[in-house]
Amino acid sequence: MSDRYIYPEPLIEEIISKNDIVDTVSRYVKIERKGKDYFGICPFHKEKTPSFSVVPVKQIFYCFGCNKGGNVINFIKDIENLDYSEAVRLLAERANIQIPEKNSYVDEALLKKEKRTYEMNSLSARFYFENMKSQKNPQARSYLAQRKIKSETITLFGIGYAPKEWSVLTEYLRAKGFDDEEIVEAGLGSVSKHGVIDKFRNRIMFPIIDIRNRVIGFGGRALDDNDVKYMNSPETCVYKKNKSLFSMNFAKNSKENFVIVVEGYMDCISLHQAGFTNTIASLGTALTDNQAKMIKRVFGQAVIAYDNDAAGQNASLRGLDILANMGCVVKVLLLPDHDKFGKPIKDPDDFIKSMGKEEFRQALKNSFMLVEYKAHLLRQSCDLKTSEGQITFLKGVASAIGQVQSPVERDVYIKSISSKFNTSYDALLKEVQNRTKERSDNEDVQMQFPKKEKIAPVLRDRFTESKLDKLFYAILVLLCNNPSFKDDIKKELLESNMTHNDFSKDLLQEVIYRYESQKSPDEAKIAAMLDDEQRALFIKEAAEYHTISDASKALNDYITKYRHDIIANNNIILSQALLLEGLSESEKDEIKEELRRNTALLAKYKINT
Repeated sequence: MSDRYIYPEPLIEEIISKNDIVDTVSRYVKIERKGKDYFGICPFHKEKTPSFSVVPVKQIFYCFGCNKGGNVINFIKDIENLDYSEAVRLLAERANIQIPEKNSYVDEALLKKEKRTYEMNSLSARFYFENMKSQKNPQARSYLAQRKIKSETITLFGIGYAPKEWSVLTEYLRAKGFDDEEIVEAGLGSVSKHGVIDKFRNRIMFPIIDIRNRVIGFGGRALDDNDVKYMNSPETCVYKKNKSLFSMNFAKNSKENFVIVVEGYMDCISLHQAGFTNTIASLGTALTDNQAKMIKRVFGQAVIAYDNDAAGQNASLRGLDILANMGCVVKVLLLPDHDKFGKPIKDPDDFIKSMGKEEFRQALKNSFMLVEYKAHLLRQSCDLKTSEGQITFLKGVASAIGQVQSPVERDVYIKSISSKFNTSYDALLKEVQNRTKERSDNEDVQMQFPKKEKIAPVLRDRFTESKLDKLFYAILVLLCNNPSFKDDIKKELLESNMTHNDFSKDLLQEVIYRYESQKSPDEAKIAAMLDDEQRALFIKEAAEYHTISDASKALNDYITKYRHDIIANNNIILSQALLLEGLSESEKDEIKEELRRNTALLAKYKINT
C-alpha cells in the first residue's frame, strides 16, 4: 500500500476535507456543472467530448474515457506528476496544514535548512534573471542571440547572468538575512582566502527547477573561453544530480505520451523553442536509475536524442538498458552526420537550427527501437562482407533479440533486421531460438516445484482477479451509499469467509468497523487506502452508482455472483494444480476432494453463471 501510510489517517482526512475537489480541479481543468456533478475535457488523455467528471458530494473525480479517478490527493498526484508523498505535502501547504515529522528535532532542522535553501535559490534565480534583463553584460545577450534563443524563451526558462565581480550575489544574499555558511552549503558561494565569494561568475545561468516548480540548483555556461565551459551546482540538501532532470517541470504538462531525453541545457531549450515541449535534459550523459524511474512515472515512453559522438552513443546504450529495465518503451533518435549543405550536426541543437523542426519531427518518427539500435551499432563494427563479420553480427543481434520477452516482438525484430541489414532470416531465427531456449532452460532450473502450501498462491498469480475485484468494489460502493447493508454484507462475506483475497477481506473489515464505530467512511477516504490499479476499479463503480435503481436487488445480485465466481475461480486453480508435476497421490486426493466440495457448494447455493 506504499508510502501513503507514513501519514496518520486523521491528517489525510483533514487534507482531503480542506481541499475541495471542485476548487482544486478548477485550477487545472475547465469544468461545468450539469445536474449535481461537473464535467470537462479530461486532462489525462486526448478527447473531444467531455468524459471527465467531478462528484462534489463524494469528493471524487472519474474519467469515463481513460478510467482515471480518485480523491483530491490522487488528482494532484496525477496532474502534477508527483509521488503520493509530494501530493500530500503540496495540498497540506495549500491548506496551511502542518505535517508532523518523525524524529522531530532532526527533521525540523532539516526542513528549516531545505526551506532556507529553496528561498536562496529562488532569490538567486531572480537576481541572475534581472541581471540578464538589464544587460549588465551585453556579451550574455549577444551569446544567446547567436544561439538563436528568443526573448520569450529566456523569460520562460528564467535564463540569467552571473556577474563577473567576486561577491555580488553573496552580498545580496547577506542583505536578505542569509549567513556565509548557508550560502556555501547551498552551492551559491565558495570559500577563498579572501572570504566567501560567488561560485558562479561571468556565466549564463540556467535554473534547475524540480517537478514542483522549486529552484533546486543551477547550471552555468562560461562566457570566458579560459574558464571551464559548464559548471553545475554541487549536491545540496535539495539538489541531487542523479534524481534531477532539467525541464521536467515543463515537460510534465505536455500532451505527448513520450519524452525526448537530451544531454545539455541548450539542446533542451532549443527543442522547447521549436515546439517539442516534452523534452528534458539528463544533466550529463549518464542517465541514472532514479532519473529513469521519474521518466517511467511521468511518461512511460522515451526517445533518447544524445550527441552525435562516441560518448553520446555509449550514453544512449546505457540509457536504453536502464529505461528498458524500468519497463519503459524506449527508442533512439539517430542524428545525421551533416546537414544538406555539408555542415556537421553535433547535437539536437545543431539539428533544429540547420534542418528545422519538421525534419526533426520526421527523425523522431524514424527513431530506432532498442534492438534495432543495438543492431545498428553492431553493423558499424562488423564487416558483413566477411564470414567472421557476419557471424559476429548475427550472434550479437540474436543475443539482443533473445532478451525480448514477447514472441511477436521477437519475430518483428527478426524480419526487420534481416531485411534492413541483408542477413538471412532463417539463420537469425535459428540463433534467436537457441538463445531463447538457453534462457528458458536456465529459468526452469531456477523455478523448482513449490511445496504444497505454496501451490495456491503461485497459481493464483497466474489468473486475473479483475472480475472478482470489480464485483467486490461494486459491493463496497453499495455499502458506502447504503450503510444499512453492513450486517448483510458482514454475514454473507466476512462470517462465511467469502472474499477473494486477504486484501479485500481486510479492507471490508476496516470499512464495516468504521461504520460500527460511527466513523462513516466515504468513497474519497476509501480511495486514499488503495493503490492506483485498485482505486481505478473502485472509483469507476462509485461514479456509476447513480445508474442503480434498486440497491437491495443489486446487492443480492452482486453477492450471488461474487460468491459464485470465487468458488468457480478456486475450482480453476485446483484443476490446474492437478496438472502440475511433483504432486504425491495423497496431495492429488486432497485436491480432488476439495473440488468435489466446491462443486457441491455451487449446487447448494444455486449460484448460476
